[in-house]
Amino acid sequence: MLTEQELLKKWETLTFTDDFMFSQVMHDEEICRQVVELILGIKIGKIEYLSTQEKQKTDPDSMAIIMDVYLRDENKVIKVEMQTGHKKELPKRSRYYQSVSDVSSTQTSTDYEKLPDNIVIFICTFDPFDQKIPFYTFYYTCEETDHKLKLNDGSLRIFLNTSAEKLTTLDAKLQAFYHYIQEGTVESDLAQNISDKITTLKNDSVTRRYYVMTSLKIADLQRDAYTEGREEGISIGAYEKALETARKLIARGDSPVDVAELLDLSLLEIQRLMNN
Repeated sequence: MLTEQELLKKWETLTFTDDFMFSQVMHDEEICRQVVELILGIKIGKIEYLSTQEKQKTDPDSMAIIMDVYLRDENKVIKVEMQTGHKKELPKRSRYYQSVSDVSSTQTSTDYEKLPDNIVIFICTFDPFDQKIPFYTFYYTCEETDHKLKLNDGSLRIFLNTSAEKLTTLDAKLQAFYHYIQEGTVESDLAQNISDKITTLKNDSVTRRYYVMTSLKIADLQRDAYTEGREEGISIGAYEKALETARKLIARGDSPVDVAELLDLSLLEIQRLMNN
């Protein structure tokens, strides 16, 4: 486990791809607007952040999730997330995000025609579908029409593969954004704005202290979960510790998906904890 001094040293090396730094930077409204507009290729209206650490649930028996960067303009709800580890469940995670945000951001009496567009964006530092293309766009389409007929229900899921070698299908500004994420090179105004924001955050003692204390708390919970160790599998004692740690993380607002991955538990186990 990292000590406080080691975390302070790590703080100086954090980049835009780190979860903590990504969330902090994207809560600068102007930078957030530039990133979202660049990816979607459209202008968005006034941004309203719907959640930072607030849990979003469809009903008391459903899994709760944390929307890291969850915002709305006049007619769209948008979820943006940075992904640095190859996770096979990303497609289903995107489906769940859209379902939850539809319910949590809409009044029960809202007419279906007035439902806002629902967009999920994953900025991945790896190729999520192993097709060696830089940008994946998913709509609901009709197979019988060779996907020419779109359902037009307002839902859209986008996965960026910033590790792609060939970026010629992207415009110059988006290519520069990819280069910044992968290599840290500043080739555009947006990259410069992000870089400047990160410098400002790193020089802010309050933000730095919040990062260190949060990291230490998570490390303590992890240590508690694994004090009894593992051999072939999880011992009963270690398993109980993992469940207790999961309860604490969920109570403080951590995403069930992230908790499951952190503690090597299944989402079903996490859901059962939340329902008890």
